[in-house]
Amino acid sequence: MTKAQWPEDGLECVSACPLCNDESREILFEGLADEAFDVAPGVWDLWRCGCCGSAYLDPRPTRDTIGAAYGRYFTHDSVNHRFVRRIGRLRSLIHDAINGYQNRRFGLSLTPASPALSFFLPLIPSLRAGADTECRHLPRPARPGAKLLDVGCGNGGFLAQATQAGWIAEGIDFDVTAVEAARARGLKVWHCGIEGISHLAEEFDAVTLSHVVEHVFDPKELLLAVHRLLRPGGSVWIETPNIESFGVRAFGRAWRGLEPPRHLLLFNAMSLRNALRSAGFHGIQQKWRGMAVFDVFAASERIRANGVGLSGTYAGRPPLFAVAAELLEMVCPSRREFLTFVARK
Repeated sequence: MTKAQWPEDGLECVSACPLCNDESREILFEGLADEAFDVAPGVWDLWRCGCCGSAYLDPRPTRDTIGAAYGRYFTHDSVNHRFVRRIGRLRSLIHDAINGYQNRRFGLSLTPASPALSFFLPLIPSLRAGADTECRHLPRPARPGAKLLDVGCGNGGFLAQATQAGWIAEGIDFDVTAVEAARARGLKVWHCGIEGISHLAEEFDAVTLSHVVEHVFDPKELLLAVHRLLRPGGSVWIETPNIESFGVRAFGRAWRGLEPPRHLLLFNAMSLRNALRSAGFHGIQQKWRGMAVFDVFAASERIRANGVGLSGTYAGRPPLFAVAAELLEMVCPSRREFLTFVARK
């Protein structure tokens, strides 16, 4: 692990919850380090809010220094990682069935695909949920010229998919390397934060945020900005790690989703629902991601064994307790590894 300390003049104190502004709190994990990517120096304390139950870093990096935590982050990768890789005969069949299902349901043209096997995919709830989430539960465009914005688009993998489905898809990202990778694919991407496109009020029919809101300094302002960018009736899709998941209970400080200091605030199901409602959204629905447990648990196991978690697709045989957690996620929405929500303006 990295032994260097974060510069003292690059830290800021957080005296109240960034989400609900309540000052009551208790320490959740003390002395955390970047064991997900082993990039960021320093150790970090994570506090649980006594009001909304969200967890946040205090102290945390400043806006001027947070970039040091992203030296080897997965948005740099120009390769798209599927939740089922095409390795081995069985996985290849599942992979092709997923492609066929996504082609049929979301208007894609993925290859190789098995249209016949795609009709059996919904019989396996985890695979169907994973396939739906990979497409971000995005319906086909309701009208010609419908526009989508992906906030934190990374290398543009989802933008390419949305374009294939018929959307006019655009993205924004702070990461210059990721933006260059996306533009090299012919995608329209701004190198900025959401404030950099504030002039585009009511411009988009859909906005997606995949593992973005936990990285921002002011999540309330982010959701308000998304609301302003959407046309009336438009939808937001958001996914973020869940601080009350089964994984947190199983792995504690070794849980892959903590990822300090990049994850500045971690939601629970209720706090995210309330944040969306406070930003003006309605018709809020929680979705099940499916198949998330295995990769998160595998990375958490590596961290607990004093390794580095790193992001990647799990290729081994899943332990029984991970299978049990996957089944329990179906009936315990508040304990899922990831919180996945859809809401409307």
